[in-house]
Amino acid sequence: MNTLLEFITFTKGMEYLIAIGFLLAFIGFWQLVRGKGKGRIITIAVMAYLVIGIMIVLGSCLAPGPR
Repeated sequence: MNTLLEFITFTKGMEYLIAIGFLLAFIGFWQLVRGKGKGRIITIAVMAYLVIGIMIVLGSCLAPGPR
C-alpha cells in the first residue's frame, strides 16, 4: 500500500467483509434464539464454518501480496 487510493480500497473492502460477516452472524444468532431443536444448532454451526471460510478467502484476495 503505497498510495492513498490503495489504502482506501483495502479499507473499504475490509469494511464490506465485516458488514457481511456481521449480518450473517446476526441471522445465525437469531435462528439460534428463535429456533427449536438440535437441528438448528447443527445448521448454524455449518453456516458459521462457511462464513469463516468465505471471509478467509475474500480477505486473502484483498490483502496485499508480497512485493
